[in-house]
Amino acid sequence: MMSSVSTESKLQQAVSLQGVDPETCMIVFKNHWAQVVKILEKHDPLKNTQAKYGSIPPDEASAVQNYVEHMLFLLIEEQAKDAAMGPILEFVVSENIMEKLFLWSLRREFTDETKIEQLKMYEMLVTQSHQPLLHHKPILKPLMMLLSSCSGTTTPTVEEKLVVLLNQLCSILAKDPSILELFFHTSEDQGAANFLIFSLLIPFIHREGSVGQQARDALLFIMSLSAENTMVAHHIVENTYFCPVLATGLSGLYSSLPTKLEEKGEEWHCLLKDDWLLLPSLVQFMNSLEFCNAVIQVAHPLIRNQLVNYIYNGFLVPVLAPALHK
Repeated sequence: MMSSVSTESKLQQAVSLQGVDPETCMIVFKNHWAQVVKILEKHDPLKNTQAKYGSIPPDEASAVQNYVEHMLFLLIEEQAKDAAMGPILEFVVSENIMEKLFLWSLRREFTDETKIEQLKMYEMLVTQSHQPLLHHKPILKPLMMLLSSCSGTTTPTVEEKLVVLLNQLCSILAKDPSILELFFHTSEDQGAANFLIFSLLIPFIHREGSVGQQARDALLFIMSLSAENTMVAHHIVENTYFCPVLATGLSGLYSSLPTKLEEKGEEWHCLLKDDWLLLPSLVQFMNSLEFCNAVIQVAHPLIRNQLVNYIYNGFLVPVLAPALHK
């Protein structure tokens, strides 16, 4: 419903608002929102007894989409003075616009396409806005609701967009730890006893390709953050399966390695990177092994010690040692 695949290109091609009167932008924003509300209420059974749940006519869906896209552009381009919120952001927060849009989409056909659109929308909001949007709970809460809806089984395309957004969020957290507490509290509001953006990344630890690499990079942002934040370190060690998944995954990847390697000739005596890059299973194992090493180097001692313990007792002793003795 919000922000179609074309949103990114539309925003990139949009005319700069420099020099445009902020009051004019605010009037346009409010007018667009009034039109959106009119359409939403027309098809909301709670507001209109004649309405039914389900998809809305394509022309009205397109109208909502266009209005929201223009609203997003106005919000992204708004520049506030000092630390104060700009009037558009203040209106978005006070009217709880983002949550209203998300909840309305949930009452419709919340398809994978809709999830992708909204993931892309939030990616643009958090990376392109001139204001720190994540400092405001009325924006962060619906974002967390969206992320929660993407957990579990999803299509590869949804997973790709999800990990891209999670990577951006972890990068922002690493640069601005002041919003960390907001992420924890907002997760609790959603009934999640965990650090949601971290937990969502764990299933991708050993994933192949760019999705796996982006997930591991995102996790390293949190590992670096944990080195300075004992609360994060305690949470990861006590309330997540990060270290067990990382260590036991090594065992699984090791067992999938070929038992023999093709000899390159009489002078061939060691495995070079150019050699193992030709073996997908070995690439995956090496990526995970290098990630373990990176975690141990940058994470809080609590995480480091737990991971070393799991690797030793869950991989080196029961898996690698017997293999070396064969």
